[in-house]
Amino acid sequence: MVHTRVEFKVLGPLAAVADGRVLPLGGPKQRTLLAMLLVHANTAVSGERLCDAVWGEVPPASAQANIRSYAAVLRKVLSPAAGPGSGPGSGQGSGEERLSQGNGGYRLQVFPGEADLHRFEVLAARGRTALAAGEHRAAADALEEALALWRGSPFEGVAHHDALLGEVARLEEARLTAFEDHAEARLALGEPRELVGPLRAETARYPLRESLWAKLMTAQYRSHQPGDALQSYALARTALRDELGIDPGDALRRLHHAILTRDPELGAPPAAAQPARPADAWQPTVQVPSDDADFVGRSGLLERVAALIGPSARRPGSTTPCAVPVVILTGLPGVGKTALATRLAHHLRGDFPDGRLFLHLDGTRGPQRTPGAILANLLLSLGVPGSSIPEVTEERAALYRSLLADRKVLVLLDDARDEAQIRMLLPGTPGSAALVTSRARLAGLTDAHLIDVDPFDDEESQDLLRRIVGPRRLAAEPEATGRILAACAGLPLALRVAAARLAGRPDWQVRRLADRLADERGVLAELTVGDLAVRTCVAASYHGLTPDAARAFRAIGLLPAPEFPGWALSAALADPTTTGHELAADRATDALIDANLVQIESLTGQRQPRYRMHDLLHAYAAERALADEPQSWRRAAVARVLDGWLARVRAAGDQLIRRGTGGHAPGAAGDLVGWLESERTSLVTAVGFAAGAGYGPQTAGLAAALEDVCHLRNWWDEWEHVARVALDRAAADGDPVAVAVAQGSLARACAVRGRVDDALTRYAGAIAQLDALDEEHHAARLRIHRSFAIADRGMAELAHDDAASAAAVMNWLGDKHGHVMALRSLGFALSCQGREAEAVAALEPAVATAERLGHPLALADVLQLLAWAEIGHGRAERAARHLHRALAEYRSLRHRPGEAYALLALGRMHAETRSPGQAAWALAPLGQATAIFTELGERRGEALTALWLGSTHAALGDGDRAVHHLTTALNGFRSLRMPFWAARARQELDAVTRNAGPAGR
Repeated sequence: MVHTRVEFKVLGPLAAVADGRVLPLGGPKQRTLLAMLLVHANTAVSGERLCDAVWGEVPPASAQANIRSYAAVLRKVLSPAAGPGSGPGSGQGSGEERLSQGNGGYRLQVFPGEADLHRFEVLAARGRTALAAGEHRAAADALEEALALWRGSPFEGVAHHDALLGEVARLEEARLTAFEDHAEARLALGEPRELVGPLRAETARYPLRESLWAKLMTAQYRSHQPGDALQSYALARTALRDELGIDPGDALRRLHHAILTRDPELGAPPAAAQPARPADAWQPTVQVPSDDADFVGRSGLLERVAALIGPSARRPGSTTPCAVPVVILTGLPGVGKTALATRLAHHLRGDFPDGRLFLHLDGTRGPQRTPGAILANLLLSLGVPGSSIPEVTEERAALYRSLLADRKVLVLLDDARDEAQIRMLLPGTPGSAALVTSRARLAGLTDAHLIDVDPFDDEESQDLLRRIVGPRRLAAEPEATGRILAACAGLPLALRVAAARLAGRPDWQVRRLADRLADERGVLAELTVGDLAVRTCVAASYHGLTPDAARAFRAIGLLPAPEFPGWALSAALADPTTTGHELAADRATDALIDANLVQIESLTGQRQPRYRMHDLLHAYAAERALADEPQSWRRAAVARVLDGWLARVRAAGDQLIRRGTGGHAPGAAGDLVGWLESERTSLVTAVGFAAGAGYGPQTAGLAAALEDVCHLRNWWDEWEHVARVALDRAAADGDPVAVAVAQGSLARACAVRGRVDDALTRYAGAIAQLDALDEEHHAARLRIHRSFAIADRGMAELAHDDAASAAAVMNWLGDKHGHVMALRSLGFALSCQGREAEAVAALEPAVATAERLGHPLALADVLQLLAWAEIGHGRAERAARHLHRALAEYRSLRHRPGEAYALLALGRMHAETRSPGQAAWALAPLGQATAIFTELGERRGEALTALWLGSTHAALGDGDRAVHHLTTALNGFRSLRMPFWAARARQELDAVTRNAGPAGR
């Protein structure tokens, strides 16, 4: 029977791959289950053992059922039906055969070669056998292949209870043993130099393992580094004494003595006899720098590039785009392009036995090196006498390519400036390959593979810090470590500098460096150690920009955040009314993208790009703007950007709130809601930035424009934050009107969140201040909002007075929309006073006005309250028509609170019939309303819904559920200080309890 091959990977993060697809393995417990089955592959594992592995000593009562559920999901995932080319009649094995369940437990079938764990064990055993037989090359190759299977810690990311801890320890010991055997084989082959870095890394991780120290000292001694070997012994002795209180063992002490006395037996093994070579024979040249001992991550990139320039890419008849594979590693300054290229060059040494050349081209520092000068150095390094090097650059290139013809040479060109600098340095015939690093994108090399090197993810960043600083020191201060990681934002150079500073100051707490990095203005000064400096690295790219691109770079430093839409940079660079300003901004942006100083973050639904500059580059751009641009230009540029945000959010809010989702605002054509959600963080950031930088009018304008948007989109946290920021700015500026308006907005936000006391205090102060300033319009708007907030909280009379006063002012001022909203509040206040007929009379004209204005949100709000009044007036059919119209409007606007309150009203309409047949219809809309209110955290709505759920269940004769919901409603109304509704809930609860009789008590 043919089975679908699945690659099970446990030597690192747990993964399963079938047909090139990474299979979804589910949550943590499901992954732990798979890990346990893989440890015992092809063997039945009892449910009890699996429960112990997944939950530890105290599994829940449902553990066995959960195990069956997890197994069923895994069975489906591992089934060939989950991938292409399978199905009935395919002849492939079934999921039942891959993961089966019987009397003995659960059994996962793993075929030979599918699990990296089994492949590792086979290769490691083969290597040990070869090593014991003195076949050192075969041993080294087998063990190297075995170690290459490791991608991290065993079962990384899987919870380790006792059942797995032992297996993890066993595997780690097996890896270390294989690593030591590999080092022994390489030492026997006379290859000590390339072992020094990896051995240093392993001794740093396992400082108490004397056999590792012994191999490191031997490799250092044979690499003509006896001083380093003696220093390693001192480090080993210190570690053993500090941790265990013992001295090194006899074997390590004897090795130390042999190094001190330069014992001849420690020398490299004698070289094998080599056949005589003719004088002009090719001599392999290896110029690649040493590999980083603390290199981390990039496994996916390593595999991808190796596939592009490895043997398969150079095979005759290959379908690769170019005869000579050329890969360009490009990325922002400090992202680790050279380290990655160096690691690749070492990794591919077996594929390029004729040499690995390395040229640093100084693409971003000093005067540009010409291709002719570079070729001369290349030819000299390849053994061509200086007198034989041609004078003409083209002839030098021809000689260089003829020397590489029919050979397997990797040419690593580091820090290339542009395409012209390297065209003549590329090999000319298949067999060789070129690996290029550049901050520029070098898009002109159309046949090359362009690969972006991105900053580290969180896991890679933490791994690098741990390797240099030490895991225990970082684990002791997780919060400070997190802040350092955030400040470095995944930039390997920044992480390396930060780690080096901590490693160099063992007396520092991690928090000390984290605090220093928290200051955005000084972060670059802190990220400097020795000859490593983030500022210097970024400056090299900046100084290579054209004047226009350099100004654009500085302008980005003025923007509120490192992520920004294209129009923001255009506005910062020039007045939007200036002819050709967008084209000039586009060209400058293109130059920054080509230099990898800016990346395209995403495309909006209208295919408009959003850009991002790395946080540390943004800090440097801000530095340059402060140093190189006059204050007047900086202030004007920022004001233009903030004015752009204000115009866009005003237009979007006006369109959405007054005209619905059908229109568009600048930069937001089509999906207004989608545009607002995508710019949510940017809008809030812009308000905070404007306030902090002293732009009072823009702060007040943005906060006011965002108020209704926040209410419509349920941005409760953002609303409160923006209102407080605007209030602080207005107070600092001494602007009493802006203070009162911001105070009113904050009061409205507090009321929405149920903090009525706070809201009333703020409303009273703001309205009094606006009345004193004769700001009738602002005061009327706040009275409308206060009226609606307090009408059903025992203050219906004040709510009525507020709404009536506001309606008169809005009518006098000619604000039709404001008049509609005032009538809405008036109708609600009248309903809460039990004056439903008057409420209907107030609300019906508001419906007509909202319809004429074409304002969908106002129309939906008024219709909902009109339906509420009609229900109280006993006219259910009219209420139902109003509610279905309101629901349609709310849903078209995607206004979730409005939708929930309309559903609540629909449920109330059915519940108040008191007929069991009618009352049952209330359950569905009330259930939907409950779900939305719970999702939004709308406590008032939850309490009201509970009230009518209780009434409904009482009508249906379900006393227990009625009591539950009515009790919930009563508690909610009391906590929200809503005495009218609390009294109603108490009344209905008492009625249900009385009707239940003694049996219900």
